[in-house]
Amino acid sequence: MLLLAESPYFGGITSHLVTLAEGLGQQEGIVPVLACLSGRRPDRTLFERAAAHRVEIIEVPVHGRFDTGVMDRLRLLAERRRIDLVHTHNYRATLLAAAALRRLPLVVTCHGLVDSSVPFSVRAWQALELRCMRRARAVIACSEQVRRDLLARGLPGGKVHVVHNGVAGPDASAPVFDKLALRESLGIQGDKPVVLFVGRMVEGKGLDLLLQACAQRRGWRCVAVGDGPMRGAMEALARQQDLEVLFAGTQTNMTPWYLAADVVALPSRSEAFPMVLLEAAAHGCPVIATDVGGVAEIVEHGKTGLLLPCSTNPDSVSDLVDALDLLQDPQARADMGRNARARWEAEFTPGRMAATVAEIYRAAVPEFLSS
Repeated sequence: MLLLAESPYFGGITSHLVTLAEGLGQQEGIVPVLACLSGRRPDRTLFERAAAHRVEIIEVPVHGRFDTGVMDRLRLLAERRRIDLVHTHNYRATLLAAAALRRLPLVVTCHGLVDSSVPFSVRAWQALELRCMRRARAVIACSEQVRRDLLARGLPGGKVHVVHNGVAGPDASAPVFDKLALRESLGIQGDKPVVLFVGRMVEGKGLDLLLQACAQRRGWRCVAVGDGPMRGAMEALARQQDLEVLFAGTQTNMTPWYLAADVVALPSRSEAFPMVLLEAAAHGCPVIATDVGGVAEIVEHGKTGLLLPCSTNPDSVSDLVDALDLLQDPQARADMGRNARARWEAEFTPGRMAATVAEIYRAAVPEFLSS
């Protein structure tokens, strides 16, 4: 079967695709083929991550916006690899697969729906993708919230299935590091508790709110992993606040950063089902996150972390400050971290995700894996 993605850029979908490909490869009778359309930017994180995990990935070249030859390249790939089912991620992959591989059963994963704040062109593309979803054998929603959004757009309930993303935990065979020594190796200075931000540096992720909160609570050390169009503005904001922040850029191996952190913060203005929170839980790290999208399906308030009200309200920074105050207590952090790890083991492992997706394939496409 073909796992087809539309862009190789840094973000949660990249780690999801590699993890899903690995997990499906362990399911009986399934041979996943991971492929990705060429991106319009130089970022090739998906290819790099796949190589690091020794997962084969095929690039499907796209030469410009009006390259109709990509359809032939997809058909040739499907023929050569004897593909009998296509599972797409995001609108460009879905639209091209629906057009070029019409004879093959289609399964679509929806990682979230856009709202009226995005450009009209993006909304138009997603409207076309929704039409393809109605023709698909099954649609996978990454959260209950996304499923509700799809049903509100007219998709039949029996076609839409919720499969929570799964992430791998830290390597159990890895040596145990002294936390202070680990921080020093990463360039994190001092002995203050560390609050970690991980993600694209765009307005919707709320890094600006976290920086303002840390400026009011200088007992915390802030570390930001990731990159994006607002990185320069965030660095400038940190300087304006006279706040010492480590901007670590994009990292291919996140385990040391999660192990070095005391808390992971994601004060997003919008989300679907953020992988960062799953990764934090897998590493036993409590979180502070805004209660948007499917976040409350990951974070149990007061037990595995703290949920904040929607960060579009004027009290967003004060809510973050209050959360940092509550997690200043090392025992509270330790208890929440253990609870988060236990919940990850029960609900968000790669094996659980892959097994559920495989069952959806079998139910939606009886001729596929009929044995």
